[in-house]
Amino acid sequence: MRVKDQEELLASLPANWFPGQKWTLRVGEGGMNNTTRFVDVKGTSYVLRLYETHRDMDKIKYEHAILLALAKHKAQLSYRIPVPIVLPEGGTIVQLEELEGKGGKLAALFTFTDGCNPTWADSEQIMNFGQAVGQLSSVLAAISVDLAPVYPPYYEIENIHPRCTPEAIRTFCLQPSELFWAQKRQLSYIYERFAAFYQAIPALRQKPHQLVHGDINGSNMLVDSEGKITAVLDFEFITMDVRVMELAVCLSDLIDPSMSGVELRRHCAAFYEGYSSFVQLEEDEIQLLPLLIELRRLDVFIHFLGRYIDGVDAQGVLIDIIHNTFAKTKWLQENATELVRFLQVK
Repeated sequence: MRVKDQEELLASLPANWFPGQKWTLRVGEGGMNNTTRFVDVKGTSYVLRLYETHRDMDKIKYEHAILLALAKHKAQLSYRIPVPIVLPEGGTIVQLEELEGKGGKLAALFTFTDGCNPTWADSEQIMNFGQAVGQLSSVLAAISVDLAPVYPPYYEIENIHPRCTPEAIRTFCLQPSELFWAQKRQLSYIYERFAAFYQAIPALRQKPHQLVHGDINGSNMLVDSEGKITAVLDFEFITMDVRVMELAVCLSDLIDPSMSGVELRRHCAAFYEGYSSFVQLEEDEIQLLPLLIELRRLDVFIHFLGRYIDGVDAQGVLIDIIHNTFAKTKWLQENATELVRFLQVK
């Protein structure tokens, strides 16, 4: 596909929502997975998203159904969420023309919120982060839509990438090619953690489930100039999952093994204090947190392994992921008991 062909189609897309009106299209910062443009119409800005990771209409319909349902609960949220803009003829999705024999990509328009991605510099900001996540989790627990979720829960790791079957993961980790020979010990340890996780899946299926965003981190949030959270973004992968998975995903991003133990505990404490002001977990859910934080790291590893196999990422990217996965899973194994005990007393 030539870039200018896609750009020409992008430039014509706003007409679907604003027939007969004038608009301007501009480039701005966007996410890693999709193409983003900003549309200005009569002084109002919108976000135009072109889905690049798939062309599955059902996945987007489900995402949009959840966002429209969330919009009805906006009074319960202290920040904004993206709301799909409905087309004049109904629906929220536009399909581009077919290019080079492939089915046309899918596009949607959303409300815009100004802000920048946060950096969690102190405990108060991290506590606010926890409050935002707990608030959203509380609201999502009360939402249901007629459509069935398309994405599987995190613990169905065999569905993360079509070419990353359990056997393919085992072979890559235990029989690495020469390109990854230097990472052999780390890969062997990572596979040990996969094997341990497989044993826990039956118990996970019995825990409380609800809608889970599944990817709340700094890159999917916005703050204003004073550091106040103004938006939670990117609901593309929302699905039904173990409810404590939302907390596990966030703690996984906060845990940095290079930090001191004191600083790590302070960050986790601040986040959990904010989160637990909206969501009260059961004791057995807290016990699961170390395992589910590991699951988040293993999920990221599989995601990037799939990207490497598909030729999307270079060898160096995957090596960095291997190092990160090894460091975090090993830290969790060494500190799991303390982490659980620490959260139990909060």
